[in-house]
Amino acid sequence: MPRKARIMSISNIYHVVIRGADRQYIFEEPHDYRKYLDILRYYKEECCFEIYAYCLMNNHIHLLIYTPITPLETIFRRINTSYAVWFNMKYNRTGFLQQGRYYSEPVDDLRYLLTVVRYIHQNPVKAGLEPLPGASYPWSSIHSYIHNDNSFVNTLFIIDQFGGKDNFHALHNEPIDSECLDIDKIKRRLPDDVAKQIILEETGCSTVTDFQGLSLIERKKYLVRLHEKGISIRQLNRLTGVSKGIIARIVTEGRSL
Repeated sequence: MPRKARIMSISNIYHVVIRGADRQYIFEEPHDYRKYLDILRYYKEECCFEIYAYCLMNNHIHLLIYTPITPLETIFRRINTSYAVWFNMKYNRTGFLQQGRYYSEPVDDLRYLLTVVRYIHQNPVKAGLEPLPGASYPWSSIHSYIHNDNSFVNTLFIIDQFGGKDNFHALHNEPIDSECLDIDKIKRRLPDDVAKQIILEETGCSTVTDFQGLSLIERKKYLVRLHEKGISIRQLNRLTGVSKGIIARIVTEGRSL
């Protein structure tokens, strides 16, 4: 099937998410984060785009960028390729580093723009890495805002949209009340061999017959857990022999088991 066309932004502002392949780490140590930021700085000048916010997590990246000249595809083809080549050489590995295509969504109204900025800066808080944005996690653009540093991140534009620095910081400490392009909500398309390995590790079952031999309570518990780990209902149907209707009901209603 042809790939679904990306939705273009009227404002040329996009929230972009890049995931590690099979949820693997794309940053192993501080030097890796710094290298990615160096590459981002280089292509920011090379491709003429602005950065409004970023957050580098160990297995995914959030970016909010404004690109009126260079297509998004060109920017991230260059960034992703440059970093993947460097990372693979450093760690003597081969294969894909990023999970397929990057994910993107247009940000075309002011209210959603402010929501996305807050959401990106609150990622480390959500992950339990710091109590408030900027308290301790270093790999986020919140520090550019705290230190009034406009050299890399266009902080002046965003602070102006928030109505001043006081409003910016006050609103950043409030919980997000709208949905964003959430890494946890992106549909994961795991290869069957990866899904089988997850099932084996979680349940000890290597065949459909093994899984069918579990008690009803165990099957329900494992189906919920396996779905949470990214295995789709369709895959669970194929790999466990349980019907899609039953799996959907268990996943929806059985999370308390």
